[in-house]
Amino acid sequence: MGIHSDDNAQGSLDFLTAISIFLLTMAYLVLQIPAIFAPFESQSADLQPVAYRTCMILAEDTGWWRNESTNQSGADWENASLNDVCRIGLAANKHNPNDFSKLMNRGKICILSENKIKELNRTYNSNRIIDHSNKSYTMHSWIRYLLGLDIIRTYSYNISLQYLNGTTAHPIYVPNNTHPALCIGNQVPETAEIEKMERLVAIEGDCGVGYLNIGDTNTSNITMGLPHLDSFTVKFENFSEKNRTADARLNVTLNNTDYNNVSVINESGLFAGGWHTFNRTVIDDYLCDSNNITVNVSWCNVSYMWVNRSDWGDRIGGMSMPSAKLVVCIW
Repeated sequence: MGIHSDDNAQGSLDFLTAISIFLLTMAYLVLQIPAIFAPFESQSADLQPVAYRTCMILAEDTGWWRNESTNQSGADWENASLNDVCRIGLAANKHNPNDFSKLMNRGKICILSENKIKELNRTYNSNRIIDHSNKSYTMHSWIRYLLGLDIIRTYSYNISLQYLNGTTAHPIYVPNNTHPALCIGNQVPETAEIEKMERLVAIEGDCGVGYLNIGDTNTSNITMGLPHLDSFTVKFENFSEKNRTADARLNVTLNNTDYNNVSVINESGLFAGGWHTFNRTVIDDYLCDSNNITVNVSWCNVSYMWVNRSDWGDRIGGMSMPSAKLVVCIW
C-alpha cells in the first residue's frame, strides 16, 4: 500500500468556535466600556469649544442685520430693529476706506465698540418678548439663540466686561456710570462644571462718522459720570481733504450746572491729527463738585473720530484706547 500526500489543511471545529466567542466578547466589551464610564466623564470637552467659539464671535465679529422687505443689511446691528438682527457681535465696525460713511462686513479684531456693548446690555435688560424665525423669545433666550447656544443642547451663559485685575471670586466690572457696562446671562453657579474663556480687548468709544466740509463744524455730545472717570481721549483718523490737513481743528469743552463751555482742548492745524488727552486734574479744577459732565467735541475736515473713556478699562502702554477683558462662562 502506497502513502498519499495531501496539501489541504483542516481547522479544528473547537478552535473555530473558541475564536468566534472570543471576538464577539471583545466587540461587546469595546462597545460597552465607554458607556460604563460615561457618567464619570467630564463635560469640559464639550464646554471648552463652545465657550471659545462664543468668546471669539463676540470679540471678532461685528454682528449683522438684514431687512428682507427693503433688502438692506449692514454690520451696525446696534442701530437696527431687533427683528432684523441676524448675528450679535461686539467688534467695532471697519469702514470703507473710500467712503467712511459706509461700513464693511469685517470687524476690528479684539477692539470692541462701546455702542455695541451698551446696546447688548440694554437689550438684555429690556425684558422684551421678540418674535424671531416664527418663534417667541425672551431677551435671554433670544441672545442665546443668536450666539448658537441652543443648537445641540441648551447652554447657560454669563457674559461680562471686566477690569484686568478682576478674578473669578471677585470680578471687577467695567462701569457705565453706576451700573456694569456689560453683565448679562445667568448667575454663575458655585458647584456646576463651568468653562470660562477670557479675551483681552480694547474699547473704542462713541464715534461720529461723516465727510465734513472745510467750513463746517460737527459737534458730538457725550455724557460721562464721575468719580470713576480719570481722563478722556479724543482720537482722529483720515482727513477728508488730505492736501488741506492744516485746516483741521479740534475744540473740546466741558459743561455742567456750575460751568458753561469750559475749554480744555482748542487746537487747529497739523497737530490736530492723532489723539489728544486731558486728565483728571482738568476735571477737578472745574468740575470737582459735579456728578456728571457733558463733553462737547467739535471738529473739522476729519472723516472719523471717537472719544474714549478711561473708566472703561485700564491704560496699557501708550494705547489711546482703554483695555479690559471680555469674560464668557458656559455651563
